[in-house]
Amino acid sequence: MNIKNTTTIFIVDDNKTFSLALKFSIENNFKHLFIKTYSFATGEKCLEKIMELMPELVILDYNLSTEFSGAADGLDILNKIKINNVETSVIMLTSNNKIDVALNSFHHGASDYIVKDENQFKKINDSIAKIFTNKELNFQKKEIAKQAIDITNKERTFQNEEKEKRAAELIIINIQKAEVEKAKYIAEERNKNITDSINYALRIQQAKLPRMEEIYASLPQSFVLFKPKDIVSGDFYFFHKSASTMGKIGEGLIFIVAADCTGHGVPGAFMSMIGSEQLEDAVSNNSHTSEILKHLNKGIKNSLHQSSNEESTRDGMDIAICAIDTENMIIQYAGANRPLWLIRKDQTTVEEIKGTTKAIGGFTEDEQHFDSHELKLNKGDTFYIATDGYADQFGGDVGKKLMTKKFKEILLSIQHQSMQDQQTHLNDFIENWKAEKEQVDDILVIGMRL
Repeated sequence: MNIKNTTTIFIVDDNKTFSLALKFSIENNFKHLFIKTYSFATGEKCLEKIMELMPELVILDYNLSTEFSGAADGLDILNKIKINNVETSVIMLTSNNKIDVALNSFHHGASDYIVKDENQFKKINDSIAKIFTNKELNFQKKEIAKQAIDITNKERTFQNEEKEKRAAELIIINIQKAEVEKAKYIAEERNKNITDSINYALRIQQAKLPRMEEIYASLPQSFVLFKPKDIVSGDFYFFHKSASTMGKIGEGLIFIVAADCTGHGVPGAFMSMIGSEQLEDAVSNNSHTSEILKHLNKGIKNSLHQSSNEESTRDGMDIAICAIDTENMIIQYAGANRPLWLIRKDQTTVEEIKGTTKAIGGFTEDEQHFDSHELKLNKGDTFYIATDGYADQFGGDVGKKLMTKKFKEILLSIQHQSMQDQQTHLNDFIENWKAEKEQVDDILVIGMRL
């Protein structure tokens, strides 16, 4: 690097063994640089030296009170580092991957956020390399700008009017070229950073979703068609197997959910992760679908601090939940703006059981009741829950919406197929339907046959 002869790095972690191992890893990975590392067990010790040594980078643990009770946490130290020198880059380390920890770190000025795991040193070294590269690029830009100013000053001393004219034209061209290159670089870096962040959010979201193998092990004749509009999704599915009992339903309940959160992409994904956590809590504390949705509604409103105040958020979700007793062939369904569709064996009509016409969260009252419906099924009966993305997709010969009526007709036409073949058929149909058109919303369809 050309920024200065020696690059100073602070490691702030109350785990001495980890700090020493990280020091050796950094020095081994960046042998070509003159790096000086300093280790501190607390943030307070780090701040005592920061103005004297002016580090380019601080690697800071989020939780610094494990060994030293009362020590300031990582966010407090991060704020003080940025007050002393906003140019100092900070990599925040943590032992958990909670999304709110990551968001807080970036909000307070962290350059990166890394979870301690088996790949921690590689991720830290990759992040350091990226930070050093960006610093070097910024340094080079400043040098180029300085050289351009020097050239401009020299050109102004030319007495020949024609030479001054040509020099001015050349300066303008160079400046324009530099601006274009600068704008291109900034756009590329922003797009890359945004894409990297979204892909990281995708890994977190995928970790929260249930594994397909677990669903198919309990419901072998089922499918989950999940097609996010963007990299991450505002739709999510949920699966939970319980040993609780509920009315006539016997032991061994299986809960399955299709949920559609406000928005799609990154905003929808944040809502889906909040919804998934609140739903896990609701199912753990209730076995009746009506009470689960009531519990979920309160949990979302409390989590988002929603009230009658006009300034509070109105985000929420539409949802369909089924509690399945496979032994007694009974399902209990409840919904918030999303129905359940039932096609009985050898029948040519779709029975629609409608949910309560209220969303989860937002304007919905805290004590809102959600109707529950208990259905007795026979072998070969098939039922579906879905979000609105499939029926709302534009396409076809005239570019119109598919619509719910057409969706039901498709489901009736494939009843002779296995559930896995139904999933393939539905996926192929919607792809052919939209053709070159953009997908307008996240798509989630869940089908089950007992």
